[in-house]
Amino acid sequence: MNIVLTGFMASGKSVVSERLANLTGRKLIDTDKYIEEKEGTSINEIFKTHGEKYFRELEKAAVVAVADEENAVISTGGGTALDKSNIDCLKKTGKVFYLAPDFEIIEKRIIEAAKTRPLLQNQSIEDIRKRFNDRIPFYENCDYRLHIKEDMSVDDCAKKILDLMGE
Repeated sequence: MNIVLTGFMASGKSVVSERLANLTGRKLIDTDKYIEEKEGTSINEIFKTHGEKYFRELEKAAVVAVADEENAVISTGGGTALDKSNIDCLKKTGKVFYLAPDFEIIEKRIIEAAKTRPLLQNQSIEDIRKRFNDRIPFYENCDYRLHIKEDMSVDDCAKKILDLMGE
C-alpha cells in the first residue's frame, strides 16, 4: 500500500514524505522530480516554455506511472488534486493524505518557497490565499485530512500518518 501526500504548495509534503520513506523503508517518489527527470528540465522552465496546461498533462501521466508502484511514499505537486482522476488513480494503490495547514502557516513559508515555485512568482499574498481557498474542496477528495498545526514537527506528522495507516 502506497502512502500519498497532497496539499497546497509549502504544506510540508516534501519533508514529511522524506521522513515517511526513512521510517518505513519505502521508496520515495516526488511527482515533480519525476516530471523533471522525464522532461530533462525544471518545472519552472516547463511552465515558462509550455504553460500550465502542458504541465498538467505531464502531471497526469506521471500520476498514472507512479500509482503502479508498490509500497512507495508518493509526494504530489500542489495542483495534482485539481484533477479528480489523479486522486482517484492514486487511491487505487494507496491512501491519500491531505496535509492541511492553516493559511497562516503557508504564508510564513511563502517567501522562501517563492524562489522555486512557479505559481508563486509575481503573486500577491491575497492572490495566493485565494488560490489556497479555491483548492481546498479538491483536497477534500482525499482519504485523510491531516490538520497541520504550528507546533507539529515533521516527525509528528509522519507518526500521525503511520498511525492512520495502522503501521
